[in-house]
Amino acid sequence: MERISTDPALEAQPNFESAAYQGWLNALVAQGITRDDALANMAEGWRFKCQERIILWQEQAVEDACILQEHLERENTEKEAEQQEEQREAEKKKPKINDFDAGAIVADVIIPRPSQYAIQKIKSMEYVELWYFSPDGCREASITSRSTSDSDDAFGFAKVDGMVALKMLASFKASSKALQDHDLSWRQFDLAKTSFLVHIEKSGWPEKHQQALALFFTLITNHEHRMRPRGEKTLLRYAGTVHREWHDRLVQNQGFNIGIFNNMLYNSLSDNIWEAEHDESLKLLQNALPATNFSSRPRD
Repeated sequence: MERISTDPALEAQPNFESAAYQGWLNALVAQGITRDDALANMAEGWRFKCQERIILWQEQAVEDACILQEHLERENTEKEAEQQEEQREAEKKKPKINDFDAGAIVADVIIPRPSQYAIQKIKSMEYVELWYFSPDGCREASITSRSTSDSDDAFGFAKVDGMVALKMLASFKASSKALQDHDLSWRQFDLAKTSFLVHIEKSGWPEKHQQALALFFTLITNHEHRMRPRGEKTLLRYAGTVHREWHDRLVQNQGFNIGIFNNMLYNSLSDNIWEAEHDESLKLLQNALPATNFSSRPRD
């Protein structure tokens, strides 16, 4: 249907006696209709057509209003959807904090926090020396954290909790002061393994792995040979060797049960330590012999 551009109700009735309508008027009169009746018929025909156009105009206005309403509703729907998406994105970027138990209090003992390097190793389920969880290691992490927070340091990208974040590279570097497990004192080892077990639990390690490691450390700290002359030294050597081997084998998909104590390996390490100490004693003795004064003779 052709659109109507103006409201027909606002149109004035034409002058049918004008020259523009003279031919139409003469045709009606020629049919035997009086001039007045012809003019009346022409006016009535115009009014009828005008009324039809008014109805079409009104229908057209209603249709246009519906189309406009649908367009506005579609725009509002799209705008609301965009606002909701922006709100969701803004919510994702907001810092998250978990709820807490209103009746719970802080623990009686708070385990010292190791360095970010050690925590990241734990979260990645990779091998890390127990020294980082010892009092010395945690103290070193605290000192390093304070010193780097106030100084200019290089930054780099690091993956933390599944997200890439900009972090000080120093906080993710291994410490030059870190000791191998077998070089720890027995007290350092005992305290560090407890902290280590707490942190792997916090990081959500598999229960099977946690239990095996807990049994591993329990068997070592309660071993009957601990009170022997080289007992603690041998047990520390066993702990460091087996712990490192366990992680290496896991990476190769050749994991073993670290919670089962291998007496044959322990005895072999004990023999190695005894031989090394024996060889060292001989060297010390040999180095001391030339310094002995054999030129002096007993007095008469």
